[in-house]
Formats: sequence, C-alpha cells, structure tokens
Amino acid sequence: MRYIAIIKSCYPSLSKAEKKVADYILKEKGKIIYQTLLEISQNIDVGEATIIRFVRKIGFSGFQDLKFEIAKENNTDNENIDNKSEYNNYENYIEANAERIVQTITNTKATLVQDNLNLAIKMITDAKRVLFYGVGSSGFTANEAQVRFMRLGVMGNSVIDPHFQSMYSSISNNKDVIIVFSISGYTKDIIEAVKIAKEENTKVIAITSYILSPVAQLADCVLLTAAKENPLEGGSFTGKISQLYIIDLLCSEYLMQNKKSAVLQKQKTAKAVVTKSAD
Repeated sequence: MRYIAIIKSCYPSLSKAEKKVADYILKEKGKIIYQTLLEISQNIDVGEATIIRFVRKIGFSGFQDLKFEIAKENNTDNENIDNKSEYNNYENYIEANAERIVQTITNTKATLVQDNLNLAIKMITDAKRVLFYGVGSSGFTANEAQVRFMRLGVMGNSVIDPHFQSMYSSISNNKDVIIVFSISGYTKDIIEAVKIAKEENTKVIAITSYILSPVAQLADCVLLTAAKENPLEGGSFTGKISQLYIIDLLCSEYLMQNKKSAVLQKQKTAKAVVTKSAD
C-alpha cells in the first residue's frame, strides 16, 4: 500500500516519538481509520502534536487526510477481491448485511450503561423543552427523534442547520435539554453549538460512538453507539441503525415511566393523524 511505502521510506529520518507513531500505524493498518487522534495519543503515550507533526512529515496535510488515504486504499483492495468471493452470492450478501446490522445493535447494547440511560430519561422527563441536534445523516436521526418523542407528548424541535443550532443554543437555559447525534463526536458545528449551550447551563445528552470525543466530553450524559465509520462511508446505514436503536430505548423507557400521560398523548397524536388521513 502507498501509505505503508511512504512511512517506511521516511522512517530513518523520524524522531524517536514519531517512530512510535509510525510503528503503531504499520501495526494497526486499516484499523486506524476508526480511531481518533486522542485515542491513538493515549494508546502509544505520545502527544497529539507529535502525531500531527509525523503526519505532515510524511506528506499529508493532516490526520484526516491520512485516514482518507488509508480508507481509499483499503476500499480499492476490497474491490479487487477474487470474483468468487462469497459476497457475490446474492443470498450470502443478504446474510452478510443482516448480520452486520444485528451485530451493530448487539454491540451498542453491550456498550450501554443502564445508569446513563436512566439519567437521560430523567433529564428528558424534567425538561421544559427538548432540542434534537444533528447534521448530515445524523440530522435525519434528529428529525426521527423529534417525531417519536412528539407522539409521547414531549415538546421539542429538531434543529439540523448549524446556524440555527447556535442560535437555539444561545437562547436555551437550564430547563432545556439538547440531545446531540454525532457518530464521531468531532463535528465542528455541533461542538460549537454544544459549547454555546453549556455557557447557558443547558443540559446535553450526547449519542456518539466515541467516549473521548469533544462532544462526549462536553455532555452531561453520554449514550454510546457501537457504529464506527471510515472516511468513505459517512452516513452509513449501520451508523443510523445504532442511533435509532438508542432512540427506541429512550422512547420505550419514557413511555413506561410516564405511562398515563404518554399513552394519552400517543392516542391523541395518532387520532389526529388518522383523522387527517380520513379526510
């Protein structure tokens, strides 16, 4: 692979700390695309600045640029697999994709902390208003979350435009809760909106796959998903499935804990829709 050849050619001129980074990448190879800068820094006990310096020394503009190159090369390798691969069998392709979705849900279930789930339910129950933030693919999840909770009588807004997110955050307060959807937890617009909200003492629930990400570190409550995305598959279906699974858990538990009022609201919203459809 090209990036491996580049690292090996530059290896003699690297510092001792930079060689630790090189050794780690050569060992992990494609797994690197699912790791954050902070995770790698902690895994090999070198500063993030050292990793960035290494990446630029071998010819990449930044860490994300290197990850994109690795993802691109891995994808090319996968496309060149022997045509007799089991994934060319239609039935096996169905099984493979179904298994991937099931595994994502199973892994997400394994990462969930019950106390955090209970805390999120309490925050939502006590909130005067709930805001749902997401951009790109996660924006669709935010829309879905608003609809699901609205059916249970929870008043809120799905905000998927970064400018509006910052505006809503600036006028939020300690009676509001913002639920943030971000697989990586590194989306700049989301981070900025959450920072503004925290300045107003607004509570934040982060639904992300990276516990060490900036969004997770800023949040009052973190619900982890198990979906990991490489730079070439942002907005993957498995990523969305893991987020929707969390939403379903939150809604189900909210319904159980607020059964009388939530069931009544569910009936009222359902009746309103049915009446419209009949017309």
